[in-house]
Amino acid sequence: MKLQEKITNRLKSLKEIDGISVRITGHTNGTIRILHKRQHSPDFIFRWSRDHYIGYYIDDKGSQSQAIISLYSVMDAIRFVSA
Repeated sequence: MKLQEKITNRLKSLKEIDGISVRITGHTNGTIRILHKRQHSPDFIFRWSRDHYIGYYIDDKGSQSQAIISLYSVMDAIRFVSA
């Protein structure tokens, strides 16, 4: 299994939490959106970039922040999910 798939699988595990949805688009240019049903809860978008995912915060108006996290390994994804 490729690194991108392994990290994606870890992030997908967040959908098991009530009120959180995970949307995945694209295969080679993977984009993962992590959304919370509550209005004031943080939403995130992750975009695949050559050898890692870059994560951004999405505010309530849909605006994207500067990069806030990079996931280079499955362990990085586990730490993000745990936080």
